[in-house]
Amino acid sequence: MTRTDKKNKKIVQPLDLDNCQALEHLQPKPKSRSSSIISIESEDTHEIKTLLMPPPKREFDDLIAFESFIRDETWDNEFDYFHGHLQYYPPFVLKECRENLDKIKPTMNKNNKRFKRHLQHHINKHLIKDIEKCCGYKLNLEKAEITETPNKVTWKFKDLSDHGFEKEEEDLYDRHWKLELEISCNNENAMVEVDYKSLPLDTELAV
Repeated sequence: MTRTDKKNKKIVQPLDLDNCQALEHLQPKPKSRSSSIISIESEDTHEIKTLLMPPPKREFDDLIAFESFIRDETWDNEFDYFHGHLQYYPPFVLKECRENLDKIKPTMNKNNKRFKRHLQHHINKHLIKDIEKCCGYKLNLEKAEITETPNKVTWKFKDLSDHGFEKEEEDLYDRHWKLELEISCNNENAMVEVDYKSLPLDTELAV
């Protein structure tokens, strides 16, 4: 059943991971993208530089809403220019506590080997695969750089591939983009943090 997003006044389609529409061909960049381009004068050479503002960060506390956002960015032709941030309890945590957050064990955090093992499985077997379905194009997020501190462990993924499209098609519309995915957990609770960016390549972003 569809519902209406009253804030944005548009029809919101429920998320169906088994029937997400594939992105078969690229299109020209949205005309609205031009509103995110600014011109500044270089301090060194006094030349006018054209920069693209970073995409606005959208905050989520629900996995389905986060994945729906990714799907909608592809549908809206913004697959190469968005930033989503999610803080959530992963499904294996909710299952164990039977969705009663008060019953989450205080030991479920990054210092618990079982928790980390389940989170690694969730990332590789579910989260990344579901994100790929929502994107509608191929992802290359197989290898992660893992960093760990006493307070936090972070998986960092980067995708600089062609995402399954021919170079000629990407060149035609000047749409080359990279994906940056960071997933982390902490030593205090079972909350997981996901930061996902899609950014144009060969385009200088404003700081």
